[in-house]
Amino acid sequence: MLAKPKVIIPKQLYDQYEKVRKLLAPVADVEFSAMGFGGGDMAKYKKQLATAEGLFGARITEEVLQGAPKLKVVANYGVGYDSNDVGAMTRHQVYLTNTPGVLSDAVADLTVALMLAVNRKIIPADAYVRSGGWAKRAPGGPAYTSDMKGKTVGIVGLGRIGYETAKRCVKGFDMNLIYYDIFQNKKAEAELGAKQKTLEEVMRESDYVVVHTDLNSQTRGLIGEKQLRMMKKTAYIVNSARGPIIDQAALAKVLNEGVIAGAGLDVFEVEPCPADDPILKAPNTVLAPHMASATEEAREGMAVCNAENVVAVLKGQIPPPQVVPEQRGMIFKK
Repeated sequence: MLAKPKVIIPKQLYDQYEKVRKLLAPVADVEFSAMGFGGGDMAKYKKQLATAEGLFGARITEEVLQGAPKLKVVANYGVGYDSNDVGAMTRHQVYLTNTPGVLSDAVADLTVALMLAVNRKIIPADAYVRSGGWAKRAPGGPAYTSDMKGKTVGIVGLGRIGYETAKRCVKGFDMNLIYYDIFQNKKAEAELGAKQKTLEEVMRESDYVVVHTDLNSQTRGLIGEKQLRMMKKTAYIVNSARGPIIDQAALAKVLNEGVIAGAGLDVFEVEPCPADDPILKAPNTVLAPHMASATEEAREGMAVCNAENVVAVLKGQIPPPQVVPEQRGMIFKK
């Protein structure tokens, strides 16, 4: 009887999700990763990679691939995969898959929460109440803010997640929708009244600039100081995509100068955000620890999607649509 291929998976994912266990158990010998989400035993992990054919959630480099000759598929836990060397993986005939779609609602929800929190001054309002300022009727309470209704949201990158955010803004808050994307989104135009614009027009016309594009060589640093200075003084910028899309130092600078009204960030150029990063002291900001997909529903959906992708490859199939664009249509016979 032939041995099953070995798949390395974080223990907590395997223990937590019954659907993942049911998918993997018939086709693979599951081994728990020596490297957890917070670190682990690198020496043991390298030994595991030497015989692994499938792997959940890891940063893959040429060096890793050199030590994993049997590896066929890496299931990236999330949509963004910029921490992986796709070129090297393709040369080594290793599929890289991700999990688009299953976390769109969760990310869109948090994006809108950041928009509301930074506009309605939720963080300083909370501090005012807790400090006793409200009870004392002390000065320094949150200033008046503004309604969402009738405002313009400009979305940079109107894909799956961008569409879900747009839908919440238009149907939930009666906002106007403009967007910048290299592709036209006819669905959003027909259903939500979206208008495609240049990046400069989106920056100038929006009351909220929301970043949802993926990170690649064209979008890294897409929004720098020049673009930020195009924004209205009353406008906000929200990023729940990838930190390096915005020049973070430039953002801190314009916030300190009062060029824009505020920012809501779930992602940063360096994560975790260093203690001396100027963005931590910038005014009118709401900062979150890259938690947009952190809902029970999204995390289970991501884990199951990863399992389905791995199982497909181990059965000799091309993985479902959750394979990165650079490898779509490729057939690896490794």
